Amino acid sequence: MDMFILGRDGFMGYLKTGNNFARNMSGILSCSNGSSVNTTQQLVNMKVFSFEENTNCTMNTSLTESKDYGVILSRNLPYKLNISRFVIPTFVCLIEGKCKNGTWTDWITDLRGTNETTKYFKKVACNITCLNPTKTCQNAKYNSNCSAINAGEESKMNNIEIQDGKATCFKCGSPFEVVKEVSLPKEMSNKFNANKTETDAGTAAEAMKNLSSILSLMGNLTVASISMGNVKGILKKIPSESEIKMSYFIYSSETDIKVLDDLDQLKNYPNVFSIPEEAAKKALNQSREKAFMSVFRFPSMTKDAENSPVLNDEVYAIEMGAQISNLSDNISLTFPKNQAIGTPVCKSWDGNGSRPNWTTEGCTTLTEGEHITCKCEHLTFFAVLMIPPEPISQNDLNALTYITYIGCGLSLFFLSIGLFMHFLMRKVKATDSMHVLINLFVALFLLNVAFLSNEYVARAGDITACKVMAGFMHYCLLSSFTWFAAEAFHLCLQMAKHSVTIKHYIIKISVVGWAPPALVVSIIYILGKYGEQTIKTDTSNVTMCWILDSDIHYYVNISYYCFIFVFTFTTFIVVLRWLSLLKLNRLNKVEKVQRSSTTTLDITTILGLCCMLGLTWSFAFFGYGALRLPSYYIFTILNSFQGFFLFIYYLKASRHFGDSEESKRTEDTNTENPYEDLSTEDTRKAI
Repeated sequence: MDMFILGRDGFMGYLKTGNNFARNMSGILSCSNGSSVNTTQQLVNMKVFSFEENTNCTMNTSLTESKDYGVILSRNLPYKLNISRFVIPTFVCLIEGKCKNGTWTDWITDLRGTNETTKYFKKVACNITCLNPTKTCQNAKYNSNCSAINAGEESKMNNIEIQDGKATCFKCGSPFEVVKEVSLPKEMSNKFNANKTETDAGTAAEAMKNLSSILSLMGNLTVASISMGNVKGILKKIPSESEIKMSYFIYSSETDIKVLDDLDQLKNYPNVFSIPEEAAKKALNQSREKAFMSVFRFPSMTKDAENSPVLNDEVYAIEMGAQISNLSDNISLTFPKNQAIGTPVCKSWDGNGSRPNWTTEGCTTLTEGEHITCKCEHLTFFAVLMIPPEPISQNDLNALTYITYIGCGLSLFFLSIGLFMHFLMRKVKATDSMHVLINLFVALFLLNVAFLSNEYVARAGDITACKVMAGFMHYCLLSSFTWFAAEAFHLCLQMAKHSVTIKHYIIKISVVGWAPPALVVSIIYILGKYGEQTIKTDTSNVTMCWILDSDIHYYVNISYYCFIFVFTFTTFIVVLRWLSLLKLNRLNKVEKVQRSSTTTLDITTILGLCCMLGLTWSFAFFGYGALRLPSYYIFTILNSFQGFFLFIYYLKASRHFGDSEESKRTEDTNTENPYEDLSTEDTRKAI
């Protein structure tokens, strides 16, 4: 453990302790006036020196300038401590007053096991403030008054202000290693013409294979910036094996490629490339005299044979002049998504051929939030290819559009009739089952209205209106899903062997059906994830107002519907079995049954249940591969006409329980069987 002990009187001690430092440590830090720390045990090797000029001390010791240790402290409040980032100790302790032997052993022993950033010890006539400079400055920002991208090594300081036992930190200098550009011969610097719109892939591969020839041009430089037309990169010599550590490179439009020195700043750069120690050691073992690592950026490189789109239209190459593969600690490349369309896939190219032949071998793709990370076990050219969704043909799009508009129009018409019949004709007679069904009617009615008007709002070009429309349609969709689950829950209550009583049942289930979707949509709207989205076809594009972030669509919509589907589909199977038992029980008591009418009744019951429980939406799960187009048609037909099918089911349900029962105007609600006009005794026997 390294420790700087700073006395307010202008002297400083440097102490390096071992595991048994509490018993073996002793030292003297004192002056003719001001503070002092004194121990009487056997002396250890503590260097005492002045950190201010013209400081007098009664000690007969050889003084050393503090700048040799990269530490400077002011004498006045608030104390300003400047520490070079190259010599940051484990702890820095500021002593005020006269501290005795017991104080010394107490605070330094207590400091050994602390995880605190700053620890303040206060004794009579002795104040000690100890801080961990690394933790104190971990999230510190750079002060623009003393920082620059190309600042020299001497300016890389952590400035800490200490007052009243508290410490604050800001940084100076640059978070990057100092890099100088190396002048290349014309035949090398002109390999890539900056005026050309495309970077030749074959020339890029040749340039990376000949990087070792540039090492001699670097002279004593350990890191150099290389420019070859519009291709830029960093070439870094690998030091001795004992000095090898993880290397981080970043890219931004303001800095180009840089070697990151301050790892606390990693989170501030979306383009980060890390080369592990394992790769550097392998390169050093294969080429000890010419071991290097390099990262180059190739904009607008030649496309592959399939003309695959590349994220941000940039390819990166990592070369170390050696055969590096099968790394256990992978090379990592992180890229920003930048609202790219398609599925990101990390791929590599070995540099053979005149155009890239991308492969996923040796690379895995990780997507988290707005970042894409490639983990690769070898060196080569790297890029993130955006696999676009397979476009729908214009003919199929037109057919699906016509079906959708016709179906949604019919659904709106019949849902309107159903709502009209309920609110103006049957409201007094409505049961709880009918109330739940009508709420589903309202949700689907609003969803159809939002869908049919969505494209017109998108064409208007009003961004705010488009965001509101996207949020409204999303709310209607989530509400519809929720009411599917509410219908399933209500059916479960109907199938209970014993009567279930729930106070304020309709109010409670209405709150559950309408409130949670509103909360979810409000959060997404605040996050700014709604807007105008483009659907591409092979000949044209269609715009609509919807969710911009595909992750939110998958996590919120798809995941939520999957959860709803498991519940509703299970309920559907149980209800079918229950209805079949009821039907058999009834047939056993009736001698003459018209088979054709029974078959028709069964079909309408099953289709009505599928629509009421939202099972028709599950055809979206088959929208991949060979079943993709057929599933689109089935999904569009069933869900566009969902309102019509529900209206037929509504008429059937009304005959069974709508006209024969008046809803109970009581505080308690008892659930009842809405399907068959059977006695309670018969129902229980069937179950």
